[in-house]
Formats: sequence, structure tokens, C-alpha cells
Amino acid sequence: MALRSQILASSLPFLSTHSFTRPALLQSLRSIKPDITNPDAVIDTLFGPGSVGASKALVERWEEEGSKVMNSPIEGKEDLGEVLRRRIEYSSKVGEHLVEAYANLSTPSSTPSIPLPSLPILKTLSSSITLPPSYSPPSSSSSLSRSTTNPNPNGTASSVLDQLISMTGNRLPLLSINPLGPLGYAWRIADEALFLTEQKGKQKGIVRRGYWNEPTGPGPEWYTKRIGLSLVYLSSESHLLTPYSALSSSNNPHLSHALSSLETNLKRYQSTLSSLERTEENLGDTAGFFDFVFRSIGGIARSRYM
Repeated sequence: MALRSQILASSLPFLSTHSFTRPALLQSLRSIKPDITNPDAVIDTLFGPGSVGASKALVERWEEEGSKVMNSPIEGKEDLGEVLRRRIEYSSKVGEHLVEAYANLSTPSSTPSIPLPSLPILKTLSSSITLPPSYSPPSSSSSLSRSTTNPNPNGTASSVLDQLISMTGNRLPLLSINPLGPLGYAWRIADEALFLTEQKGKQKGIVRRGYWNEPTGPGPEWYTKRIGLSLVYLSSESHLLTPYSALSSSNNPHLSHALSSLETNLKRYQSTLSSLERTEENLGDTAGFFDFVFRSIGGIARSRYM
């Protein structure tokens, strides 16, 4: 196994104490390779500088392990409630650090920016603007006179602009967030759960066919199930985002509320699906009736006039 994979796998037990952060990876590296003298350089090489890439890689590895937990060794289809129950129990083990996972899912891998042009006229105008001095506690007259005779050279807007340009590399970073991150996370869980409950152990090569026996792909029902189940799971797991004291209990005190919410939401989800299926059956019967009528009219017309 590559060192990067070893670090990610060994860092999962540290999530409850170090969260989805770079220190968790450092602690994992020290446990694997205690003889490394500069672990920060190794983490920078494997995951990139900073904390964004390392944290996102850790969240992705944690999510992959959660997909494995959902799958049980039994053969054949599984119960949907049990599959999602195992996944929520897995998420509860990281405690209140689950919020960090959601934050990393919403964080883009790179920060977009726009060029910050160096405009001479802007510098000329800003050089004439003097920023108000920062607050300082009352001082003696001697110190006040020294501050008056020696003004702060960094007090002009022009100097602030120069500092901004040097710090950002002549580019202006833009704040961005990915609101679809948590939704994509819930979609992947719903997709895996439906696969385990509907397709696991199913004979391969079976082609789904429509009302007129034509081969069909994923239709509205396929997307409706996954969207609905994604919302069910997000609503249930949101109970685990409530903070709590790690010293209060060894287990997550919000797990029971999350499981109760999951049971309630699943009942509503299955009831809604049943209603949609009955509507689809009625539409299918109506389509069959019109098909029968059109065929009958065509047969009568041919036998009557041809």
C-alpha cells in the first residue's frame, strides 16, 4: 500500500480527537513512520501545502470507508432501514467533528481570484488619503510627542494597497462556497443504499423494459428515489451536527434522535413512493386503454373501408 493510502487509513481512528484536519494526518504519519524528522514536509509532498487539500482527502477517505460499512457480508438484497442505520452510526463515531466534514465538502479545492491591476492613478489618489491611527491607550506627553514627530509610515491608503498586492501576488481572491457538496455527499449515500437494497445479488444482463416492452434506462423513478432518499438521510444526520461535550458521554448523545428521525422519514419516503407507483400504474392502465382504443378504431376502419 502506498504511503498516502496508509496515512489516510491510519488517520481514521484520530478523527474523534483531531477532527478532519492536518494534525490528524501528522499524527497518523508519526504512528506509521516515527523515524521521520520532518513530517510536515512529507504531508506537503503527498497532500499539497496548506490544510485544504489534506482535509478534503481525509473526508473522501472517511466517506469511502462509510460506503464499506453500509455493505454487509450477507448475500442478496438488504433492508433499506438497516443500511442507512449502519451509515448513521458510522457518522456518529466522529462526534461533533461531523460539522468539519460538511464544511470541507462545501469548500472548493482551489480559491478563484481575479487579477489586481496596478493603476498609477489609483496609487496617486490613495496616497493623498491618510487612514485614521489605530487605537492606543493614553500615554505620556513624551511618547505622544514622539508619535507626532514620527508618524507611522504605514498609515496611508497607498501603503495598505501595496501590502495587499504583495500579499496576494497581484490577484484578488474571491470568497466561494460549494452548496452542492453536502447534497452530493447525501446523493452518493442514497445511491449506494438503493444499490444494496435493489440490485445486490441481482442477476446481471437483465434489461429493464417499459410498458411496450422497449428497453429503458434510468427514468424519472430512478432520480426521484435518490433525491428523496438523499433528503431523508440529510434530515436524519443533521441531528448529529449538534455540538456536545466530549467528556459528557463516550457515545454520541444525539444518535438516538438521528435514528428516530431516520425511521420516521423513511416511513414518509416509502409512503410517498407507494403513492407515486400507484399513480404510475394508473397512467400505465390509461395508456394501455388508449392504445387498445386506437388499435380497435384502426382495425374497424381497415375492415370497413379497405
